Amino acid sequence: MSWSETLLDASFRGVPLEVVEEGLWGERALARHGVPFRDGDQVKDMGRTGRQFAIRIVVYGINYEIELQNILAAVDTPGPGELIHPIYGSLTVVTQNWDVRHSAERPDYAEISLQFVEDVPDAPFFARQFEFVDVATPEEEDDYRWQDGIFDLLGRIDSLVSEIQSWIGGGWVGLIEKALGLPGIGLRLQQLRSQILGVVSGVASMAKQPSPAFDPLVDLMQTPTQIRAAIDGSVPSEPAQLLARSGVPTNFPGGATLTSEAERAGNAFLIGARQGVEPNADLLPDGMPDDPVEATSFVLVLLIITELALSHTQAVAIIIEDQRKKPTLTPIDLEGLVNLTRSLIQASILLHRRLFDLGASRPTIEALRNIAAQIQARARQVILLSPPMIERVVESPASLRLLAHRWYGDHARSIELIRLNPSLKTPHNIPAGEVLRAYAE
Repeated sequence: MSWSETLLDASFRGVPLEVVEEGLWGERALARHGVPFRDGDQVKDMGRTGRQFAIRIVVYGINYEIELQNILAAVDTPGPGELIHPIYGSLTVVTQNWDVRHSAERPDYAEISLQFVEDVPDAPFFARQFEFVDVATPEEEDDYRWQDGIFDLLGRIDSLVSEIQSWIGGGWVGLIEKALGLPGIGLRLQQLRSQILGVVSGVASMAKQPSPAFDPLVDLMQTPTQIRAAIDGSVPSEPAQLLARSGVPTNFPGGATLTSEAERAGNAFLIGARQGVEPNADLLPDGMPDDPVEATSFVLVLLIITELALSHTQAVAIIIEDQRKKPTLTPIDLEGLVNLTRSLIQASILLHRRLFDLGASRPTIEALRNIAAQIQARARQVILLSPPMIERVVESPASLRLLAHRWYGDHARSIELIRLNPSLKTPHNIPAGEVLRAYAE
């Protein structure tokens, strides 16, 4: 059996708990009787003390405060209560202590450490019945479960992407409508129109598509729709192209039509994404600028960065699932793909957090966080499927086929070695002393 089939939904006094770590501690009361000038003790077992359960849980998200209040009220209630442990099932326990920790780097998130002591003496423990499964003979349904996992991940990501695109589209329309309603805006209409069309044209040329002809101040939803379609058409689906960052432009498309501050921020975010590093928050204003032209420039940056993040995430998710079935990438390559999506998602989160108020940006930020967490967790699972990677020294001159035979007893694994060592120039004549990356098994 696996955890996905046997773990229970944890709760205490009916309050759900998101458990990330648990521990069980027990002790037997021993009476020791020693005799002077004789080594050793006579030990009498007086019975076991109450088992103690250490659980670490997390609360996060939109309803973070409500969930935290419910948990604290449950643990602060005196007397015994029912704990549904994810592994051991229903237990009657008393709360011994708890510890709540917050971090400034993770808003709307808290970790809670709970300590419970078993209350009922001689109660049946861990009485759940399990069926033994021979891991050497996988069940016939494994393929179907694997397919379900693919559809589940891709379906969740697709659903979150649709929600985010709906939110940012609505935010764009609201911004333009507000800008058009400002006094004296007539003098800036042409400037707004030219910068929007300039960015849309730049994205279209990046995707090698003809620039659409429309009035962005009349058809407000056309701008995010055109940007989304162009970026979807420009993001590659092959791992090598994604690793080469061919879907991330070197310069912000149509950036010359933006204000200088917005163009500088957009270029910096793209450079950070190509390098897989965190974005620089110092390049953004603290809040939406009052000037409608400058505000529109920054929101155009937000639209493009967010759509790049979502399109790359969907492409990387498909590659990760393919790698689980037929690995062709190294763990370093998978890490590079995850870093690419994470950098773009972090840039999008930063833009939403700095430009909009917390209430308006929270749904988008939470959805982006969920996407990033799903991609990182699934990539880690795929990496752990392979044996650990080590560096091995070639003891005597050989070809890759001969090395594969020496190290693994299978010359066909030479394809794997050349994949792990793409910089190897002479695979048919490797000198002694050469250090190669290889799997431990």
